Amino acid sequence: MKRPMNWLLAGVLLASLLAGCATPTPQVIEKEVVVEKEVPVTVVVEKEVVVEKPVEVPSTGQEWELVNPAGVIAIEPIEIASRITSLEDKTVVLYWNGKPSGDLYLDRVAELLTEQVKGVKVIKIYDEMPETAYCCTARPAEEYAQIAALKPDIVIASTAD
Repeated sequence: MKRPMNWLLAGVLLASLLAGCATPTPQVIEKEVVVEKEVPVTVVVEKEVVVEKPVEVPSTGQEWELVNPAGVIAIEPIEIASRITSLEDKTVVLYWNGKPSGDLYLDRVAELLTEQVKGVKVIKIYDEMPETAYCCTARPAEEYAQIAALKPDIVIASTAD
């Protein structure tokens, strides 16, 4: 009974030895890492070491400038428009970007304004200038200039969705 057990043990040891020889042995590398609080921490990294011939890269003479990908731009302060206290005798422009049902909302706003506010002038820009009622397109400055030429006291916009 002991003889077959010895052969089995010898076979398992031989198989593990052969399996271990087929892969590179991991090498333990210790690195010292400093975190934000200046506390040294030792990190143990197991890495397989593969010996290759180093590749030499010829110098191209290029210079690289590291830029911030966040797209931070300088913002110049502007004067904020004064707030109006009443809509009486004011010009209100209603602006719609063309998304579904936004015009229905603004139509109802126009009805309520004309019913409840004395002397208000309501301009539905999407009726007077239908080319402005298109979503997802760049607005040329000329369109905004035409709206500004109406001299509105306030613009109410609806994006719908």
